[in-house]
Amino acid sequence: MLAVVIALDHEEVQKQNIQSTTEVEQMIYGDESLGIDAEVDESLKDYRNIVIYGLDAEDKDSASGHRSDAMMILSINKKTDAVKLFSVYRDTYLQINDDGTLDKTNHAYAYGGMRQSMKALNQNLDLNIREAITFNWKATADLVDALGGIEMDVQDNEIQFINQHLNGMGAEEQYITQSGTQTLSGRQAVAYSRIRYDSSDFKRNERMQAVLIATFKKAQTLGAGQLMSIMDDVVGEIDSNMSRNTMTEILSQIKELDIDENMGWPFKKQGWMHNEIYYCVPVTLASNVSELHARVFGQSGYVPTEFVQNVSSQIESISGYSQ
Repeated sequence: MLAVVIALDHEEVQKQNIQSTTEVEQMIYGDESLGIDAEVDESLKDYRNIVIYGLDAEDKDSASGHRSDAMMILSINKKTDAVKLFSVYRDTYLQINDDGTLDKTNHAYAYGGMRQSMKALNQNLDLNIREAITFNWKATADLVDALGGIEMDVQDNEIQFINQHLNGMGAEEQYITQSGTQTLSGRQAVAYSRIRYDSSDFKRNERMQAVLIATFKKAQTLGAGQLMSIMDDVVGEIDSNMSRNTMTEILSQIKELDIDENMGWPFKKQGWMHNEIYYCVPVTLASNVSELHARVFGQSGYVPTEFVQNVSSQIESISGYSQ
């Protein structure tokens, strides 16, 4: 999770060819381009929402056009420093662009990059995400290694699948040989995250969250100087629209932050085959957004925006799933 304490300042962004200063500023401050509703933004003024992406790409050079394999929103209560973490399942059927296309949420990143994905999340979930960071598999492995590994509880039925992924990485020497709580290397943590032996994206999201939380907790044990040094080790493999000043601010608060809940979204859902493609249908989008705002932001009885209600009606009409 050191994801939120690693980024570049504007000059470094240009040097690393991530995004230009102008684009960074637009992504930070361009609420309209990010699909942020003014009333939603006001209602969430006490929360800082940061999206952490995991791309299904081996490294940064091969990341172009890839879908977002993981979309995890870190919501920080500015008043209490409490943190809630929720993942949006990648197959969730939502509106992903300005043309009104309904598709898997993770396609937004492939078609329009970080900004388009942020906009889709903001519009479909009534959020005010302005900050994002993207990791590929190499960046994730490098980060975990730089932290000295992370503690994970590996189950017996997960070992063979971890080792299968390690074999694919050419890391046979790092095979897991026993179950139980143990320190995983970067490649082992990535292999653990990628398990889908039960064909369940939901379970895979749980593992990704577990790795993120373990990384966060490990980062909390280190000093600011150590974290800055780690930043130098992994910064070339990540994409972010956050400035160094912003990251330094978060870095100074990391020890006070406490993840008190994590969850997957949508809460009520239905698997659906449409044109021979699997989708995760929120049942309904509007009610799932209401529940999200109640659980994460304490907004009991939340009424979704007109945009959300319209998309919800479209999804119900096309899929046939409604409450």
